Amino acid sequence: MGIGLPDAWWPCVGCAASLIFSVFWMLESWEEAGPLRGPTKVNHLTQDFAALLATLVCSFAIYRFWNHRSATLGIVLGLVVASAAMMLHYM
Repeated sequence: MGIGLPDAWWPCVGCAASLIFSVFWMLESWEEAGPLRGPTKVNHLTQDFAALLATLVCSFAIYRFWNHRSATLGIVLGLVVASAAMMLHYM
């Protein structure tokens, strides 16, 4: 018996982590856009959604690039990029 998750489950873990990250991102965007009304609020949320997609794509690209060299480094750098983007988004 091996330790940890089976290899087939790791993509599901990445998808779940991305989904949770996306939920927190959009909740933060919704709270920030709270006082806005109408088209302005929709525009703000659309821009935040586009930033979320860009963050997820960049984080995944960095993970895929470094994963072939070092799996641990790929995960760490992907998480660092995602957390830095979330902190910049929060500001």
